[in-house]
Amino acid sequence: MSEQTVHKLTTVHSLTTPHKLPSISKTITQELSDLYVQLYPTGRAFYQNENSNFRKFHSAINTSIGRLIQDADLIIEKNLPDNDNFDADDCKLWEYRLGLTTNESLSLSVRKSNIVRKLGHPNNVKSRQTAAYMEYELQSVGFNVYVHENTIPYKTPSEVAALVLSETQHADNLSHGTSTIHGGSSFDVIANSFDNFESFSVGSNLWATFFIGGENLGDYANVPNNRLREFKELVLKLKPAHLVAFTFINYT
Repeated sequence: MSEQTVHKLTTVHSLTTPHKLPSISKTITQELSDLYVQLYPTGRAFYQNENSNFRKFHSAINTSIGRLIQDADLIIEKNLPDNDNFDADDCKLWEYRLGLTTNESLSLSVRKSNIVRKLGHPNNVKSRQTAAYMEYELQSVGFNVYVHENTIPYKTPSEVAALVLSETQHADNLSHGTSTIHGGSSFDVIANSFDNFESFSVGSNLWATFFIGGENLGDYANVPNNRLREFKELVLKLKPAHLVAFTFINYT
């Protein structure tokens, strides 16, 4: 087909057809050279031959300026976790600076999201420490949990669990093993410590409590066991100091 193609002045490949110049990638040094040439006067005294000392002098200066630009870019990229040059070592350093738990088993993207959240806190959000804000912050770093307020009439965790069980329907052919337990009165709380099982008595002050669990009140959520400390530390930082969290969570 190409042998039969005729290119004449009247074809689309005529003299008036615009053609783009090939794109040539330039280094920072070359780009700086092009810039300073435009800044000099056009007189003969400022003409630069390719291998002249004048041009070599500027090439040496441009090399230093290029290194300075690259170092400046690297400093910015190592301080803001929004680019690919922010690596695991940078995460570890910023987690130390911000008082975050270093968990190297997490993906780099999750650790970077955690740092962004911490750097942005409180993000000028007037409604921070509300249930919705706490839920958003927890979910933004990979915890698939929901926060529920304890509203009037206030309920204990056992009452919430009993309410869920009362709505559960059992089929005729459902078998229960000997180790199956329904309900219970022992629930993990998060009040003042990130210990695995914190001992804290709420008493009758149920107005100062809330629930963390699945999407529906009383449902259980799953949190990786290797993120238990990180999860509890984050809840302690987000919640109002006088509130206590009842958790419906399985640490897997």
